[in-house]
Amino acid sequence: MKNWYLLAYDIRETKRLRKVHYFLKKQATALQNSVFLLHVDRKTLEDILVGVKKRTKGTVDDVRLYPIANPHIIWAAGKQVGVMQSLYTGNLNAPESGLKRLFASLFGRTS
Repeated sequence: MKNWYLLAYDIRETKRLRKVHYFLKKQATALQNSVFLLHVDRKTLEDILVGVKKRTKGTVDDVRLYPIANPHIIWAAGKQVGVMQSLYTGNLNAPESGLKRLFASLFGRTS
């Protein structure tokens, strides 16, 4: 069974930061530069966390994982609010570019 998670990080060194960001871009949906939305089963989550741990330094970097019941509960404000609201309501006809691709990556369908 898949569950939803927010993964956020604060990484001190640029090289490690890039490695973590690149790794997570393949596994999850970036909501901000250091915040990712994951919809994964337990095994995949464990694999992702092992991969993040390998790319970070525990004594100086901060990585946090927050389980969430559903992405609809995420509150957003600012320049991305239109994209996020369209995503949550399932409005795929919104004018924001890339919305169909984002929706498909999260929910596995485009309509």
